[in-house]
Amino acid sequence: MTYAKMFKDDVNVYPHTNGGVICAMCYFCDDTEPYYKAESTQEMIDHLKAHQKIGHKMPDDIFERLLEDNNTNYPD
Repeated sequence: MTYAKMFKDDVNVYPHTNGGVICAMCYFCDDTEPYYKAESTQEMIDHLKAHQKIGHKMPDDIFERLLEDNNTNYPD
């Protein structure tokens, strides 16, 4: 499941194959680290709020969807 898609949104957020959620091609990253991988759902939400502060668009329900999938993306 993709939470936000580049070109439709200003962020590209989806589950990582090794667990967790990433913000790919992240504005805040550089060429040596092209994505941001959050260690928790709340960390990704906080990261996305930083994107919102600078005017980046994302789906209105992205935080709710991330919270709904918390146990799948970050199993104990």
